Amino acid sequence: MSVATGLAILPQWLNEANDASAFDALLSAWVQASHWRQAGIIWPIDENPKLACLVRPDGSTELCQLPAELPETVRTLRDGSQTVVWQLPASSGRLYTLINPPGRAAGIIWAERVGLEPWTETDRSYLLLSARLMERSPPFVARFGTVIDSNRLHQRLNDAAIIAGRMAHDFDNVLTGIIGFTDLTLPLVQGQPQPAKFLTEIGKVGQRGIVFTQQLHQLSRAGQAKPQSSSLSVAIAKEENRLRPCMPSGLQIVADIPQSLTSVGMDSGPLGVVLGHLIENAADASPPNGRVMITAQAVELSSLDAKTYLGHVGAGTYIEVKIRDYGTGIKPEIRTRLFAEPFYTTKVRHRGLGLAVVFRTLFVHNGGVRIEPGINPQQGTLVRIVIPPGVVRPSVVSAPRNGTVVNAVN
Repeated sequence: MSVATGLAILPQWLNEANDASAFDALLSAWVQASHWRQAGIIWPIDENPKLACLVRPDGSTELCQLPAELPETVRTLRDGSQTVVWQLPASSGRLYTLINPPGRAAGIIWAERVGLEPWTETDRSYLLLSARLMERSPPFVARFGTVIDSNRLHQRLNDAAIIAGRMAHDFDNVLTGIIGFTDLTLPLVQGQPQPAKFLTEIGKVGQRGIVFTQQLHQLSRAGQAKPQSSSLSVAIAKEENRLRPCMPSGLQIVADIPQSLTSVGMDSGPLGVVLGHLIENAADASPPNGRVMITAQAVELSSLDAKTYLGHVGAGTYIEVKIRDYGTGIKPEIRTRLFAEPFYTTKVRHRGLGLAVVFRTLFVHNGGVRIEPGINPQQGTLVRIVIPPGVVRPSVVSAPRNGTVVNAVN
């Protein structure tokens, strides 16, 4: 690699080009300036990895089979190695490193050089620097989606929540008056179909307004941490029963929650709000007679894994909940705007408050959320959330006659 030409190309990743073709063009120029034979990006690597692109110095781009060494390489990188060299016959091998943008699934970038010259520490540092610039560049955002700063998003929503709480209180008073006087007036217009119809519609509008103010209250209260332990399976069943009357006919909610799974470190109230919004979104996205799958498991997150979630997540043990629908999926141009534009929505009569409430609730409970496209067009969207496990507290049983107390763990 020519250090001078390689470093000269890197500032171009900071340009303001915001279309996917700009990313492919820059990747080709980067490979050429680095004097490499070819390079590739694998995205994502968490589940059902795909080769996003393979680029050569002449600008040609193609898709091909995933490298056989990918699982071992991923394990090594997740164990803490910043770069990995995989040896190949009659070659200097492939040099790998992670692309790990905040709030997004992790990917890998790799390069092959011409000839047998071994990879040096300079080469490794150069690939690391390239990856850090790429993952935050405007062309990368256009190609793979927006990179979001969780702390900054949390602060923006905190400011919005203060206003939302005050507005919700004032609107509640107004709507209570509208609905109350409508109910009082309806009996006075019996036998008058047209006035009765108008009053009924006014009442319905008032009730829709109450639903909206309830969401404003949820956003306002989402900043209150309530880490008391609660049951995940009980919360899912409760939200399914609540939402069932509003769900499309024939929709199946399939929950696979192991009985041995520990409780989560979130009170049943905020937990139900988070699950309710996500299940409702999945139901809305499902086709007629569709299916929503909900699974959960205990996972151990590394610091790199934690970075892929939007929220306040660190390395450690979590309960991961996956909610998958089988709809048409979220269009890439829409997915890039989720969370990046708080309150963004494409739904009629919605205000985009659901995901804002989910993010803010998880953040204050040291959890996180990630939205991924399905692995094929028939598996529309996968939402992952991680929540710290609940604390198993000892319960006090009856004391022996000598006055000592015996603790039993449930």
